[in-house]
Amino acid sequence: MKCEQDFVNFLEKLESYSGSILKGIGDDCSIVKFNNKKKYVFTTDTSLLGPHFTKDYSPEDIGYKCLATNISDIASMGCIPLYAMYALTLPKMSESWLKRFYRGSQRLLKQHKISIIGGDTTKGPLSITIQMIGIQKYNILLRSGAKLDDGIYVTGTIGNARAALLSKKRTLGYNYFKRHLVNPTPRVTLGLEISKFASSCIDISDGLAKDLKNIAVSSDKGFIVNIDKIPLKPKFNQFVPKKLIEECILGGGEDYELCFTADNKYNNKINIISNKLKLKITKIGSITSKGYKYIKDGKAYKVKTKGYDHFSNK
Repeated sequence: MKCEQDFVNFLEKLESYSGSILKGIGDDCSIVKFNNKKKYVFTTDTSLLGPHFTKDYSPEDIGYKCLATNISDIASMGCIPLYAMYALTLPKMSESWLKRFYRGSQRLLKQHKISIIGGDTTKGPLSITIQMIGIQKYNILLRSGAKLDDGIYVTGTIGNARAALLSKKRTLGYNYFKRHLVNPTPRVTLGLEISKFASSCIDISDGLAKDLKNIAVSSDKGFIVNIDKIPLKPKFNQFVPKKLIEECILGGGEDYELCFTADNKYNNKINIISNKLKLKITKIGSITSKGYKYIKDGKAYKVKTKGYDHFSNK
């Protein structure tokens, strides 16, 4: 095994012992059906000092971001977040740090009415693991539902988190992009709205190119994307050097925007939702029968970036 996906592929082959599991490994969340009416979604995410947050993050920033990334998985399934379990590994027991950490979480807990129902605490290098449980309201969105000729859409603007990481701290560029890296917005309301008609969805956590490919592979389809259509912040090109643009918008993770597919007949409905939520939703391409194609300046473009992987990225 050389990367995360190799391990996922291995786990997918393991035997399941419960008929209640509707979707196990391989999506943003697993799906478990407890009775004929309720389907729950489960996700777990670990955040570490280094790849997910740095020493200049405040405890409030860490508390917010660690929870937001988990909520984003629930959002990408078109579900409502309900419960959270926190497993914390701490270098030392600090009342002040912990209170500030939970103060950062509180904003999202209150906004989405999420209850903390348990967890674990151990001593060691700082590590935050959160398990999130959500519930179905309309349809549950999977990566595997994309249909031929569906439009490909993304929310918000793309590449901001990576742009912040590549910018020098305390510069104008870093300050311009920082919010998207440190305080991403999980798109729960949007996820619920599109779950009424979208065919597939994923949150952009490992880079748009990698996450869109996950949809294509799961759906046994291809795609064509117009890079010039990918939405950017107004001053993006002012602060990001040309040689780093691809890495930011296609390879950089941690945007936590949603990438979804839908039949083109829903274009007007998507525009109505966009206006209602005051959230940009942009069509960047279409689902094809096979292959992964990109266009830039009207010509075929070869993408070099592969997206983020904890074990293959240096």
